[in-house]
Amino acid sequence: MRKALMLASAGLIVLAGCSPAGDKTEEYAAKAAPPAEAAAEAPADAAATNQRAAASPAPVVAPAPLAPVARIAYAYRYALSLPRDRGAEMMSRHELACVSAGPGFCQVISARADWTAREPGGRLELRGQPEWINRFRSGLALDAQNAGGRLDEAVTEGEDVTRGIDTAATGAQTTASLAERIRQLQARSGGTMAQRLEIERQLAVLQQQYDAQQIELRALNHRVQSARLTLDYRQGGIMAADSPTRPVARALGDAFGLSMGMLAILITAGSVLLPIVVIGGAVWWGIRRRKPASA
Repeated sequence: MRKALMLASAGLIVLAGCSPAGDKTEEYAAKAAPPAEAAAEAPADAAATNQRAAASPAPVVAPAPLAPVARIAYAYRYALSLPRDRGAEMMSRHELACVSAGPGFCQVISARADWTAREPGGRLELRGQPEWINRFRSGLALDAQNAGGRLDEAVTEGEDVTRGIDTAATGAQTTASLAERIRQLQARSGGTMAQRLEIERQLAVLQQQYDAQQIELRALNHRVQSARLTLDYRQGGIMAADSPTRPVARALGDAFGLSMGMLAILITAGSVLLPIVVIGGAVWWGIRRRKPASA
């Protein structure tokens, strides 16, 4: 019996010693398994990461802020060289085109011409809607070419009136606020008649100042909302600036003008000397008649 107990005890000890080894073997196997699974899942994770990177949108870059828009009043000046007989026709046609468009698109500011002078020419000044003015001036070179002339000069001038508009608008707003505060003080009870009259005078001055600021603001806005076009019509064709016959033609014109000037001087001198000659001749004739009689 004692021997059996000793054998049982020895078996338990052997089992107890073998059990940790088995557990450790299973633990080692369990620890060795995850790296294999991780190695198997690594390509899938990498592919998923690449897909997410491809699907994610690119970073949005904020656009650069736009430059402030200046309020510019534009003025254009063109010079057309045309034959003498086509200058007046061209000017009349351009003026009629502006009038036919209507005051909402174009208005004639001034028109003056002298086609009988030594240097005939004319000037036409228009003001109109910028788009209409741009379309009109885009065809000036072709008009001059069709009339046998050319476009000699094209100038664009712009004046920035942004500061003037902002100053007038701010001044009008300040004046209106000050007038409103004075009216609120006037509404309160109390005060002498002289004080009330002084308040009324100040309100009248502020109202005049406000009206002047509003007029200036409207004028500046009208300048921005319209464009000015000045057209100069000059003699062209044979008398063009680069024509080889221009010096001869100018010399002939100068000689003719000089001849007419000398003729005018002679006529003027004759008109002054003729009465003197007539009177002197009559006196001399009278003296000659008296001498034989006295003899």
